[in-house]
Amino acid sequence: MKNKIYIFDLDGTVIDSSHRFTGNAEGKVNLEKWIADSTRENIFKDSLLPLAKFMKALMKANKIVWICTARNMSNHDFDFLAHHGIKPKTILCRKQGDHRADAEMKTAKLKRLFNLKQFQNAEKIMFDDNLTIQKELKKIGINTLHEDTLRLK
Repeated sequence: MKNKIYIFDLDGTVIDSSHRFTGNAEGKVNLEKWIADSTRENIFKDSLLPLAKFMKALMKANKIVWICTARNMSNHDFDFLAHHGIKPKTILCRKQGDHRADAEMKTAKLKRLFNLKQFQNAEKIMFDDNLTIQKELKKIGINTLHEDTLRLK
């Protein structure tokens, strides 16, 4: 049986962090404001979306679960995940100073892991709310879904 890798985005997919979102003139996230609003107090005001239950069930069943987020993860982010019982073995995130577009950054990080022998033939399923990212990941053979597909709302 073919192994499956379940990959989850965070913001807008597993976590509702919309209270920290400020858009710029193009409607994209204002990164300076996002970073300023990423205090421990504000991060712990985030809430889990329904897809988090599915993610946690997969981890409990010892399935391969990864996080791939455009966030630059701080200790507060890791604490938030742990507080909510979300402890995947692999978390791919933006490094400080990485200014690539989200789709480019996520694709590069995932491709690197998929080149490892143990993951080459696995079925890859990613949950991400960003249509641009979904389209890019499909190009490298990742089935992309969003919670709407699973009717988890």
